[in-house]
Amino acid sequence: MGCCNRRCGLIAGAVVGALVAVLGGILFPVGDIIIQGTVEKEAVIEPGTTAYENWVAAGAKVYRQFWLFELTNPLEVVEYGATPVVMEKGPYTYM
Repeated sequence: MGCCNRRCGLIAGAVVGALVAVLGGILFPVGDIIIQGTVEKEAVIEPGTTAYENWVAAGAKVYRQFWLFELTNPLEVVEYGATPVVMEKGPYTYM
């Protein structure tokens, strides 16, 4: 009787493991397709999408800042291999 319980447990474990493996093998590609479709549908900023509604209703203003660097000694760098000396310009801020 004790042998049957151990044997039945091993068989049941193997069956459950096989079913989980098959189910996982099926759901991985299907899940990727579903996730990719949802991202392509909702991440695009177009009217009617969640991303668009969140973008339009942003509570804070969004600023972009850019810094430019001017090379002050270009001839020395090109002709003599001198260390570049740069001067920072900016930040230029846009809304």
